[in-house]
Amino acid sequence: MNNSIGKPETWLKILYWSLVIAGCWFAFLNIQPYQQAVIYASGGLNRSLLGIGVSWIIGAAVWLVIQIIEVLPLVLFNHSGFLSFFIGAASSHQKYQINEEDDPTLKLLKKTYNTLPTSVVSNMEILKIFTYTVDFCICLTVYSPVRSGRFTDFVFLLATGQWNKILWGNVVLALITLFSIEVIVSLIIWVGKMAFAFKQVKASQYD
Repeated sequence: MNNSIGKPETWLKILYWSLVIAGCWFAFLNIQPYQQAVIYASGGLNRSLLGIGVSWIIGAAVWLVIQIIEVLPLVLFNHSGFLSFFIGAASSHQKYQINEEDDPTLKLLKKTYNTLPTSVVSNMEILKIFTYTVDFCICLTVYSPVRSGRFTDFVFLLATGQWNKILWGNVVLALITLFSIEVIVSLIIWVGKMAFAFKQVKASQYD
C-alpha cells in the first residue's frame, strides 16, 4: 500500500476535489430556479432548444452575480491580507470635523468620507442580506411551498398560522439551494487553511 494514502495532505486533497465537484453539481442544480425565473419574467420563452439555451445562459449569469455577492464577504473575511489592510486603513483614516456652519452638501460629504473604509464592508453585508432575500424568493418559484404555486398564498398561510398546509419538503429544498454553495465554499476555505497549516508544520520540522 502506498504510504502517501495515509498522509493528512492526501486526504485533504481528496476532500478538496470532492468539494469542488460537489460545488459544480450544486451550481448546476441551483441555476435551474433562475432559468425558470427568466422564463416566468419573459412571459414564457419558447420551449425550443434555442429558447431553453437562452434562458439557461441568462439564468446562469444572474445566479453567478448573486452568488459572488453572497460568497465574496465570506472569502474576504477569511483572507488575512484583506483584514489587515482594512484594519490598518480604518485605524489611520483621517476624520473631518463636522461643523454647524457647514453647507448641507459638505456635511454629507464629510459624513460619507468619515465612514470610509468600514462602510464598504458594512454595505457589502447589507447587499448580501438583500441578495439572499432575492435568492430565496427565486428558489421558491421552483420549489413552491404551497400547492397553488403562488407566493401570496404562502404569505397568507404563514400569517394565519396554517402550518400544516405548507409543503415543508420544498422549503427544505429551497434552503439547500440557498446555502449549499456558501457551505461548500466555507469547507473549501477550511481545507485550504488545514493544508497550509500542515505545510507550515512540515517546513518547521526541517528548520
